[in-house]
Amino acid sequence: MGSIITEAFAIERIPPISDEKVLVVAGGKSPSDAWLKTISKQFDVWVADKGIQCCRNIDVVPVAIVGDGDSSSLEDWDWAAERGAKIYRYPKDKDYTDLQLTLMQIGNIYRSPSVFVTAGLGGRLDHTLSNVFSLIWAQRWGVDALGFIGEDESFILLKDKERLTVHFDEKPFALSLLSLTPRSDGVSLKGVKWELEDVSLKLEEPFAVSNELRKEERDVYLSIKSGCVGVYICLSEKRLKKAGF
Repeated sequence: MGSIITEAFAIERIPPISDEKVLVVAGGKSPSDAWLKTISKQFDVWVADKGIQCCRNIDVVPVAIVGDGDSSSLEDWDWAAERGAKIYRYPKDKDYTDLQLTLMQIGNIYRSPSVFVTAGLGGRLDHTLSNVFSLIWAQRWGVDALGFIGEDESFILLKDKERLTVHFDEKPFALSLLSLTPRSDGVSLKGVKWELEDVSLKLEEPFAVSNELRKEERDVYLSIKSGCVGVYICLSEKRLKKAGF
């Protein structure tokens, strides 16, 4: 059983997370330098355009940088290239987003990559939604996309016949499940106040939101038979207040 460990929680999955673990640093809301420096040690780091700024801030040279360069400086690209990063440069007029192109390249390079994205949420809503659904699309490119991890919030994908265990070092503020396919069947959730047992979640009926762990519980268990569910984790109320909720 593979695992990913953050400062706030650890994720284990069946089937196992691949040993080829990749972290894509994208162009959304950036985590703190300290958080990114720590989490990046578990991964091969790739960059989708603007994410190179985050890597340069903490002196982490990515395996590769992918994109059209419209949201980062030539100086940042040169810094990465001079230190050995592979460069995949595309014209600004293109059909795919920088993140999609990054996922495609990862699928070409690795045999069975398991990929997380950071700095992939926040900012423009169209970009955020595109990023979420691009991770589902990525399976067509041979990429096992695990979801988004961040300092304040994460969004983990639970796909066909998978089981997840999430161990929290401290109780999160909220945990929500959202079906990302028209229907997700056989969804179970244990260790929370409002548990689910072999239920169906629908895209147009998002009722399984704002759950919380039981008082003394620190482990959450999730499973699914078919479909794809996004497991949203909000680590603190402070994050929601900033967003105006």
